[in-house]
Amino acid sequence: MKATSIWLPLFAASISACGQILLKYAMTQVGPLNFSPEVLLRAFRQPFLPVALLIYGLALLMWLEVLSKTPLSVAYPVLAVTYVLVPLISQFVFDEKLQSSHYLGMFLILAGVALIGR
Repeated sequence: MKATSIWLPLFAASISACGQILLKYAMTQVGPLNFSPEVLLRAFRQPFLPVALLIYGLALLMWLEVLSKTPLSVAYPVLAVTYVLVPLISQFVFDEKLQSSHYLGMFLILAGVALIGR
């Protein structure tokens, strides 16, 4: 596997993480989703929701590109990077508190991704 082929899955994972952050932000504006017509209408009127879905659509297109070029056994584990990016971004955007166990888990995830990427 070429060293450059790891960058496309990482980029797709990063875009996906950004979409997840925007989804969370949109839902903090909407409140609990009880699937009533009023709440669903409020959710789809929230401007960040369509943007988040658009970003997820872009991430899907990137992922299709990844699948066309990268072995799935390598590409799919790289998506685990989202389990690192989302909490790190969340602590700044949503003021979420991470504990040492979070950091240890994120380190282990990155170590696993690095081993697979080799």
